[in-house]
Amino acid sequence: MAVTELDIQGASPTTYANVVNDCLAVERCLGVTVWGVRDMDSWRSEQTPLLFNNDGSKKAAYSAVLNALNGGDTSEPPADGETIKGVASGRCLDVPNASTSDGTQLQLWDCHGGTNQQWEYTDAGEFRVYGNKCLDAAGTGNGAAVQIYSCWGGDNQKWRLNSDGSIVGVQSGLCLDAVGAGTGNGTRIQLYSCTNGSNPVSYTHL
Repeated sequence: MAVTELDIQGASPTTYANVVNDCLAVERCLGVTVWGVRDMDSWRSEQTPLLFNNDGSKKAAYSAVLNALNGGDTSEPPADGETIKGVASGRCLDVPNASTSDGTQLQLWDCHGGTNQQWEYTDAGEFRVYGNKCLDAAGTGNGAAVQIYSCWGGDNQKWRLNSDGSIVGVQSGLCLDAVGAGTGNGTRIQLYSCTNGSNPVSYTHL
């Protein structure tokens, strides 16, 4: 017995993980094979069903599958200088105009490898950019702006990484989210209730 030619419309991390866990629960299940690598390779690419985006970047579903194969252990956080991407857009978490000013609200932008898109996850649960500015929540409710601010150790600057790739504020319990489920350059980043939708912003280290 094996699961073959697997693809899942929308690449739901939960559904992918459930399929892997179902296989692992059956002693005779030999493995899971997906139908292609990148969405553009799929016979139904418009439904974005695979584990990798068109540009080859890994989706949250990839992390969910790896997590299931590893027995449910939380996925490793991004290493120093990793990007954070919008799930639906594939665009990077970006400090507009490479600003270093406290209170600059973050946005999605085409990934280009600049220092304003490089994030370090620290042992304290912070995401740092430029070495001394932290990913900072300007509130605790839905719609609160997500910005950079000088690191000071507050709970609004601490983040939890979920195995599905989502990033949750320790103080608020809300997820990093693209405003209006936007995918275009300049889409602002906010806090919002965590869902299984395609608009959250997630780390893409694995």
